[in-house]
Amino acid sequence: CLPPRAGTAVAVYELRVRCVDRSHRVRMGCAGSTNKELGEEKQGYDEQEEEYQPLTQEEVNARIVACDQTQLFTLGKTNFVLRYAYLSQRGYYPDDLYKNNQDSFKVIPNFNDDPNAIFFGVFDGHGSDGDACSYFVRDNIERHLKTTIAKYPEDFERAYKEAFVNVNIQMHDQAFDDTMSGTTAITCYFNGTEVFVANIGDSRAVIGEKKGKRVIAYSLSIDQTPYRQDERERVKAAGAVIMSCDQLEGIVEYHENWNVALGDELDNGGDPPRVWAPGKSFPGCAFTRSIGDSVAETIGVFAEPELLCKEVTEDDKFIVVASDGVWEFLTNQTVAEMICKFTEPLDACRAVVAEAYRLWLQYEVRTDDITMILAFIDGVAEVDEASGEAVDRMQGRRKSSRRESRRGSADSIFLGLDVVRAGGENRPVRRGLSKEKRQAMTVAESTMSKDEDKEYVPVKVPKSEGEISRIRSAVKANFLFQHLNEQQTQLVFDVMKRRMVKNGEVVIKQGDPGDDFYVVESGEYSVLISQGDAPGVEVMKYSTAGGTNPCFGELALMYSKPRAATVKALSDGQLWAMDRQAFRHILMKSSSTSLMKTLRSVDVLKSLSVGQLQRLSDVLTEVTYKSGEYVIRQGDYTETFYIIMEGKAIVTKKEDPDSAVEPEQRVMQLQEGQYFGERALIEQVARAANVVADGRLKCLYISKDAFEEVLGPLQAIIDEDRKWREKVAKSKQLQQEAEGLNNVKSSDFEAQAVPVATDCGRLVIATNTSTLNVYTVKVASKAKVVQLGQQSRIMSEKALFASLVNHHAYVPLALGNFMDNSCLYTVFKVRIVMELSVLLESVGTCDESMATFYAANVLLALQHLHNEGICYRNLAPDNLFVDRDGFVQLMDFRFAVKLDGTQARDYCGLATYLAPEQVAGTGHGLPVDYWALGILIYEMLTGTAPWLTGDPTRDSELNVYSRITAFKGDLDLPKEMSTDLQELLSELLMPNPNRRIGTRGAGAEEVQRHQWFSVLNMEEMRAGTIKAPYTANKTVEEVSKTLSTPEALAAAADVFKEPTYSGDSSWSDGFVSFKS
Repeated sequence: CLPPRAGTAVAVYELRVRCVDRSHRVRMGCAGSTNKELGEEKQGYDEQEEEYQPLTQEEVNARIVACDQTQLFTLGKTNFVLRYAYLSQRGYYPDDLYKNNQDSFKVIPNFNDDPNAIFFGVFDGHGSDGDACSYFVRDNIERHLKTTIAKYPEDFERAYKEAFVNVNIQMHDQAFDDTMSGTTAITCYFNGTEVFVANIGDSRAVIGEKKGKRVIAYSLSIDQTPYRQDERERVKAAGAVIMSCDQLEGIVEYHENWNVALGDELDNGGDPPRVWAPGKSFPGCAFTRSIGDSVAETIGVFAEPELLCKEVTEDDKFIVVASDGVWEFLTNQTVAEMICKFTEPLDACRAVVAEAYRLWLQYEVRTDDITMILAFIDGVAEVDEASGEAVDRMQGRRKSSRRESRRGSADSIFLGLDVVRAGGENRPVRRGLSKEKRQAMTVAESTMSKDEDKEYVPVKVPKSEGEISRIRSAVKANFLFQHLNEQQTQLVFDVMKRRMVKNGEVVIKQGDPGDDFYVVESGEYSVLISQGDAPGVEVMKYSTAGGTNPCFGELALMYSKPRAATVKALSDGQLWAMDRQAFRHILMKSSSTSLMKTLRSVDVLKSLSVGQLQRLSDVLTEVTYKSGEYVIRQGDYTETFYIIMEGKAIVTKKEDPDSAVEPEQRVMQLQEGQYFGERALIEQVARAANVVADGRLKCLYISKDAFEEVLGPLQAIIDEDRKWREKVAKSKQLQQEAEGLNNVKSSDFEAQAVPVATDCGRLVIATNTSTLNVYTVKVASKAKVVQLGQQSRIMSEKALFASLVNHHAYVPLALGNFMDNSCLYTVFKVRIVMELSVLLESVGTCDESMATFYAANVLLALQHLHNEGICYRNLAPDNLFVDRDGFVQLMDFRFAVKLDGTQARDYCGLATYLAPEQVAGTGHGLPVDYWALGILIYEMLTGTAPWLTGDPTRDSELNVYSRITAFKGDLDLPKEMSTDLQELLSELLMPNPNRRIGTRGAGAEEVQRHQWFSVLNMEEMRAGTIKAPYTANKTVEEVSKTLSTPEALAAAADVFKEPTYSGDSSWSDGFVSFKS
């Protein structure tokens, strides 16, 4: 969307071949610095990153400039001491690895020879000469500010403002080109106990103020971007046009709905509103004030700062001055909370910059320059007479400025602190499809530990052919190894460790957590089970006497679960041991994450849900080209989209495609992870350039016809996505209600009844005593949560509730969270009556009519969650709740996970509901929910799962898992089931997840269109206006009456009076906020 010019990394050709990197759209021309690299190098941080890492840690460190240690500055005769540090990390641009750091910074102690004064400044350049612009302001602002202070000794604000205006004027006369390059500026000038902040652009200053036990972050500046209505109107009055790049290109309809809730996360893929000249071809800047940018200056983008003055108090703990690279993905409060974990400012700078860098790579394939100055404020103000005079003098300088408008308009240079605080986060914190990648953490036995999740390098243990043969024979019938390919199987054998055992040695002990799986190579072993303190009773023996090599401990390879028995050696012997970490990392090797990241970056695919992207990734076809072979030719009418998986390609072009003598001109090079031809999925146009293999080239591709066969027409998906977004307004009423619940506490509610008790709490029907509104309050006892090891699951559940903002008939919105010293509370605008299992038991017989109704409830709820990229993984009658209208509500998200383009790897949920891919442990996604729906339908009609025999001795977890993995799709269904239902179940319970209904073609729509659901009015079902089956409705009404009795009220009397939890509650920090 920006005009091509010398030095830019990506020109915009008719071909529309785009790199994954959209850096040319993030800042005006920031992809093309022409100056030489800054030669300063300092040591950086050594934190390990577990995600996409294009640079080694040494390469990252080489990009860092930082102070050697914490610096100290005493604010004159006050008792305040600033402990400060600074750190700047040069950005990573894959197409310009040596691009200069366009950020610069300045720290000037004893400014103007004044022991009361210190100056901090951060300057964030942009455009092809952005580094020169940034460095120019850094090197000249001190001189200009000293000059204007001398000129206006009694009016500091005027001096402060004029210094920047003068720097801007001087910059226009320099040898470098600032027509479409410039810099933002955020500076803080301390004089005694006062700090003056000047802001130009979208960098930011933030102060941490102690409020009770917390430190709250407050902005000392308001980002000057088109998100602000006052700034938007100001530049429009000067002739500017405000549009995003997608609006400019016609991909998105024009609107000016930029006034999002301040501090909210933004799922816009990095496409903010921009400032354009009336012709809409330039400059396209994402800010409304800048130093330099002489072209943009003609349409109101000027260099006049907004100013703020604040008195430093003992409650002020630190001040942060940082470039936009920090704030793009991090909120003020997130940065403040990170800082509070450190005592040294340099350590805090390292942590914040490292987290900002990580988030850039999570949502982009490049990073911005990231610069931060942090000053801890130590001490209590004790101003002597001399300092007092200085303060009085400074206050006198502000009198004229304070008479001006405090709204930050074009003719104002002063902002009051109240105005800035009202601004909060001045623009949305950008998050991609996701803001940060979060997986649901379950109980200890179903969660991968941090150690398991790190990159694993297997250590091979030499074995003879005979030893490998015996191990192979031992595990060949084990369900955990049956799905492995030959390469994985060989690697498993290679990394098994030899363990020598002595007679009498305990190999595993009953009750201990299990981590290892064993194959017996030699010796004899007794299996003992004890009850209480009684001695163990031998139940079986393992030995090789029968000519076989037995194995034991299989569940340890799936999850850490207490051992059910003790295994003791009856002789010397040898075991082969495989630990869970090794086994799981062998299974998890996959390139699906990087592929999904690429697909998410394609503009025309922005409207696809995570589920649709996953289906697309599954049907991409691999093709290989020889060096010099043409992938596409200029002028051809092809309808194919390509992603490069291995190798490189060259883009070439002729001015006259029909010329036989004109040589092809090289345009650019594409490499692994980049793509081309995406617009062919929407429209048929002649290719504007050639793409030629540069060496061996491997691509994934899909044609327009194949795409539409799997997902339908792309343009229709884009149109439907636009309509869906318009429906967001329907949730506003509930969101407004949520705002009224932000500050409530348990004493503001009167409990009416407790319809459901859970393992760590209960669901409570409660009335807000102020509004008399009735809610379901989900109460989780802190003590029980800790006892069951569910801390991470509860916090993950809270985050997922927060991510859902659209009303749905079968997934209630969480309106708010609060907590006290005993419990965690989540409020829902729904009245729950019972679990689905209780309803099924009450009605006695569930016929297909009732099963169809509740299966449709669940199906529509899953479709809603899958569109948000959420895999529910908790379908079971005990975990589904029925409201007073007889509808099922999905509101137990403890096993749910937001996939963010990756596959889930943990084991969780009811064993009988696990899909084969979950048991196998190779990673799973949305298809497991359709498998579980099939099990749920089966259980509603039969009262049991298909894998259970009814004999507890035969229905162990291992036996259940063996039956699930051995299932080939030949389920023996009761003859009473209708033909339509039998057909549906056979498609839901398809062992191959890629062939499972719901994961192919039109997704959930395909399931809804199945003949078994044809008896329902699906439009009424979606709207939640359909009536529940008569039998179910009658049962719900009867149970509802029991919840309104004096007995129910008495039973609920003490529900909000749990004993105080005295343990560590740090795991619940942030529960009261929906911000993650």
